[in-house]
Amino acid sequence: MSVFDFPASKLGIPFGFPDSYQTLFRKNPQPMWLYDPRTLRFLEVNDAACAGYGYTRREFERMTVLDLRPPEERALADGKLRDDAGDGTAPVLRRHRRSDGTVFYVDVVSAPVTFGLRRARLVLATDATARLMVSHALSESRTALAEAQELAHLGSFETDLVTGEMRWSAELYRILGVDPVRERPSLLYDFDHPGDTEHVARAIERARTAGEPFTIEHRIVTRDGRERYVFERGRFDYENGRPRRVIGAVLDITERKKAEERLRYLAEHDGLTGLPNRTLLRARLVDAMARAAVAGRDVGVLFVDLDRFKDVNDTIGHSAGDRLLAELARRLEACVGRRGTVARPGGDEFIIVLDALEDECAGARIARDVLETIGAPATYDGTRVAVSASVGLAVFPRDGTTPDELLRNADSAMYVAKARGGNAIEVYRPQLHLAALARLELERALHAALDDGALDVAFQPIVDARTGGVVAFEALARWTHDGAAVSPGDFVTLAEETGLIVRLGRFVLERACREARRLHDAGETHLAMAVNISTRQFRDADFTDSVRLALEAAALPPAYLQLEITESAYLGSEAELEHVEALSRLGVGLSIDDFGTGYSSLGYLKRLPVDALKIDRSFVSEILTDAADQAIVRAIIAVAQNLDLRVIAEGVETAEQAEYLRALGCTQLQGYYFARPLPAHALEAFLRQPSAP
Repeated sequence: MSVFDFPASKLGIPFGFPDSYQTLFRKNPQPMWLYDPRTLRFLEVNDAACAGYGYTRREFERMTVLDLRPPEERALADGKLRDDAGDGTAPVLRRHRRSDGTVFYVDVVSAPVTFGLRRARLVLATDATARLMVSHALSESRTALAEAQELAHLGSFETDLVTGEMRWSAELYRILGVDPVRERPSLLYDFDHPGDTEHVARAIERARTAGEPFTIEHRIVTRDGRERYVFERGRFDYENGRPRRVIGAVLDITERKKAEERLRYLAEHDGLTGLPNRTLLRARLVDAMARAAVAGRDVGVLFVDLDRFKDVNDTIGHSAGDRLLAELARRLEACVGRRGTVARPGGDEFIIVLDALEDECAGARIARDVLETIGAPATYDGTRVAVSASVGLAVFPRDGTTPDELLRNADSAMYVAKARGGNAIEVYRPQLHLAALARLELERALHAALDDGALDVAFQPIVDARTGGVVAFEALARWTHDGAAVSPGDFVTLAEETGLIVRLGRFVLERACREARRLHDAGETHLAMAVNISTRQFRDADFTDSVRLALEAAALPPAYLQLEITESAYLGSEAELEHVEALSRLGVGLSIDDFGTGYSSLGYLKRLPVDALKIDRSFVSEILTDAADQAIVRAIIAVAQNLDLRVIAEGVETAEQAEYLRALGCTQLQGYYFARPLPAHALEAFLRQPSAP
């Protein structure tokens, strides 16, 4: 007889359950069973238990409840099941085993019942797999959310406006620098940066009044005193028209702000010197002009261009040149101080905006300070370097009422200062703009002349001081533009400034070699050809190759080519020495032009493979009357004689000068006294004339 063949009252089931309990038991969708707590044997199971565990009723009759547990848990479960005196009010999570060996989790609720004169327990088992999966997924979701918030530097918060209860996420604690163990959540306003407190309060109040979400980007001060940038977004929940709670999130955007500030800095500053670039300069100039217009003051713009800086770069190298630019930037900032802004738009240029000048004279005084600051020498990689600059000054509002006008006019003035030889200051005047336009036109025309072969070369004789016979010619560039001769001082200087001098110098070199070859073929085999080499040519990496190619193209022996290098072009670096030695190995002659005008140590003469020194015309023009010039020329000749070098005096214009120089020991002479530069077709006729006495 089954236990369910007895009335419910006979089983000791509490009153209130009808006799139909047997039907409810067997048809319950959750597995249920009765077992003897002493023997642990099953007394009865329902249909759901058979279906859920895969055993038949007959199999259950031969089993104990221990058989439902995994083998490794049975020993421990035996004692607990026999001693179980619980009232069954709370479910217990257990692992059960099906007939096919699969293990799954169940929530077990059991309660004592009386079966006849015996004790029994009634068990209800609910499969907990779905619940655990949901719980695990929720836990993983919460963990993932916390990790995502941490990775994104996003913290969430919720504040009950009625009870004052506040909740923060773990990441918000971290953002605010708060220890969650030692400190409870507090009002976020307490962390607002003092400078942003009103801004945040106004934004939140507007959102509360309008019933809209709020979005604020502001600064906070963390508990440990760090300043951070955050993006805060939130909303109010309302009950009966009144805000009940506020919820939101705080995103730490400090790194993004730093990146934005860095990008803004890079967009507005020169990467080499850290000075404002042209973009920021323009903004500063606009601000300065606006303030000056209100105050009735002037604004000055200094356009500063370093003189022959490419030569410095070629001498000491681009790395040292960059260090020099950075050093000059620091000097200029110290020089200008709070009086204005120093900017570097690029290359070897600086622009200085001078705020609130009293008058033009104040700007000129600062310009003089700038020249002195730039001119202070420095040593880079063992080479002592001193640079100069050309400075143009334009003043607002007299010289322009827009930034473009002021910058353009200061630039025009700078070019006039450079045309004066550099290391000079020029104040803008209206006619300077016309001069700048003329200069641009001349530059365009020089480009075209080089492209079209419209330039020419003239040749000035160099004579033996004793015999008067021609021993060489110096090749000199000439240019006729729009039917008029352009002064070599104008177009050669322009070529130096624009970099066209390399092309111009190569043209003269190639033409000189061809003309020397032609004269040799005509029987004048003793003649050499001298070519003046510009500083930029000399330091050009391909210069030696260009000389070799010119000689090969003309089939001219290298010994008949004399290259004249100005003293100021040679600064004594190892790279320059190697350059000179390479030319010497090629077999060409080398002479130092304009000797006595530079500032280099005479010691370098011992190291250079030169053949001659050329006395600058400035010492020759007054040599008959100026004792200082006489002393300098005597010293140069003495140095040359001691080093077994030829001495060439240029700029000789009178017979008296020629005789005086001959008596001092000059070996060769050159100047208008003997001949002006001649066109190529006139050279042979000139050579057939009697030699000068």
